[in-house]
Amino acid sequence: MSKEDVRSPQHQPLSVDYDGDCQDALAAHLDKLLDNAEAAGWVRTTAAAALMYLSAKRLKPVS
Repeated sequence: MSKEDVRSPQHQPLSVDYDGDCQDALAAHLDKLLDNAEAAGWVRTTAAAALMYLSAKRLKPVS
């Protein structure tokens, strides 16, 4: 596995630890993305807000 890969879940989706596990798996990648946005001249809080918005837009409706 390269350092760019997101690691697989360590817990089952219904586990109370699943959300935290996902956050741990994504944190370093998100930090790097925010660092890159900031280095490009974006305000970090604006970039973080944009990521939250973009993430919410990509959620699929429950059918």
